[in-house]
Amino acid sequence: MKQHITENEREVIKLITFFKKRGERLAAEGTLTEEHQELNAACERLTEKIYSHADFRQQVMDKHETLKGIIEDHAQCPTCSKADMLKKTSVATNELGWKSNRYKCRRCNIEFTWNRPNNPWDMIPFLEVCLQELEANIAALQSEDELRARAQEARDHMAVSLEQLRTAIHSADAEKHQMEEQDKEMARMLHEFKKYLMIEKIKMEPFSEN
Repeated sequence: MKQHITENEREVIKLITFFKKRGERLAAEGTLTEEHQELNAACERLTEKIYSHADFRQQVMDKHETLKGIIEDHAQCPTCSKADMLKKTSVATNELGWKSNRYKCRRCNIEFTWNRPNNPWDMIPFLEVCLQELEANIAALQSEDELRARAQEARDHMAVSLEQLRTAIHSADAEKHQMEEQDKEMARMLHEFKKYLMIEKIKMEPFSEN
């Protein structure tokens, strides 16, 4: 999956390809040395690591992109309460740092910011605030059993949704952190191996014609 690799990884793979072709030529000539065989084996192992990590990186980034899109606004114009004439215009950030979508209603010719976050990371603290408000409402409804029961049902449903969301985000963030650490380690490994391959290539330059 070459589309997943970075420019640095691509450069190392080009160097590896050079040594692989040279090894094939030496083998055909019957002059392949043990040293070159060991080098080719190391190159092969590194190639596998590069593509394996690239696939992991892509999986993690795809998951994050999917999570970004799981929040559906179902926005409505605050004036006409309609949704069919809304056009998203930008993203606004409130005083708590939460990002929400801004819309323009072409029917009423007004712009407004929707009243909830547009991403699951900001949705977690938003739902926590909503739960606190529901708890306060339930406490204030001691003498109204029917309304209190409905509020408790809404609270329980929201608590389940919040926990599911929190679990999904925690897992995705942990994977992303793991991927970023592996990226750093891979970059260090490639830097050292690239220097080594460049030195070996320079040594062989007189014999490196196609």
